[in-house]
Amino acid sequence: MYDEMLFTVDGKTAAKVARVDLADLDLQERAHLQEWILANPNVIGPGAAVITSEYDKWQTSAGAPVLDRLDILAIEPDGRLVIVELKRGIAPHTVHMQAINYAAMVSRLQPDDVAELYAATKAQAGEHIDPESALTKLRTEWLLSVEGIRRPRIVLIASDFPASVTASVVWLNEQQVDISLIRFRAYRLREQTVVSFNRLFPVPDVEEFTIGRRPDHPTVPHDSPGEQWDQDSLQRLLEQANPATLAMLDLCAVETPASVGVKDIAATAGISDGAVRGQLAGLTMRLKNSKYGFAQNTWPVYVTWLAGGVASYAMEPPLAAIWRTVRAGPTSMASTDMNLGTAEEAKTTMLPESPIDRT
Repeated sequence: MYDEMLFTVDGKTAAKVARVDLADLDLQERAHLQEWILANPNVIGPGAAVITSEYDKWQTSAGAPVLDRLDILAIEPDGRLVIVELKRGIAPHTVHMQAINYAAMVSRLQPDDVAELYAATKAQAGEHIDPESALTKLRTEWLLSVEGIRRPRIVLIASDFPASVTASVVWLNEQQVDISLIRFRAYRLREQTVVSFNRLFPVPDVEEFTIGRRPDHPTVPHDSPGEQWDQDSLQRLLEQANPATLAMLDLCAVETPASVGVKDIAATAGISDGAVRGQLAGLTMRLKNSKYGFAQNTWPVYVTWLAGGVASYAMEPPLAAIWRTVRAGPTSMASTDMNLGTAEEAKTTMLPESPIDRT
């Protein structure tokens, strides 16, 4: 298998840099490798966010403690949780089985469990957010859902993987288990250590290297804000928006807006707090799906986290003025093509409010 090579160059001269092991550099799995990834979660996947690390509070249904420690639990922009298992050297031949055990345990979490873990992680970093606001943030910005918890992804990160692991991972993927291998390489350049991370499996599809017809509405990368909102795009949003989105934009677009939160949106739209979270998550999904024709990848409003981690939504004044103009046009809320039908249908067809959606 073709392997990575690193060179130092000086004009026409290229000198190969020897690879080193983390153990030889006295670098540890938990104190170093794990910290690098926590500081750079995109190693796990584009747009990934860390939920928790070193989590060990597991128990059986009978209440007996389970002595297992999950390295990293993350979430990706499509709402799927990710189990990350780290090894500072060559992975043992049972590493995938260990990760599957963690996936099984994580799959029994509830959304409020994930929110509490995320809030605790933020608190450790000095950013205080209450679990309810954390739940709102995870649902609207990362599309956290029960399905994303029930079917977590697995990412194994090591300096290399034995054939028994690679063969098993290929077979697991064929059985629809979403599991990836990321291989890192460490090099020593004079007084500096350089580490690279590359996905070893799944390998890119052939389609990723080909050229085809350009779609009318190209997909916007998750980590790109896309184009700026303007009157045409806001008009399109008005025609497709659900009640929570309309209420949020209307409240944020008043000439002298106050702090706008989930409860304000719920009261204006006439729906529950839980329905607001679900419908705002629907807004995010609509912007990320190119078939709806948006070149924007972020909401036309921005979020400020107030004391206690409470979310407050606001809109830039020029954009607010454009929204007021759009709203004054012939299109009304009653005739919009809303995410779940008409406003009254949206109230009745939303999934039932979960008991974790506390008011």
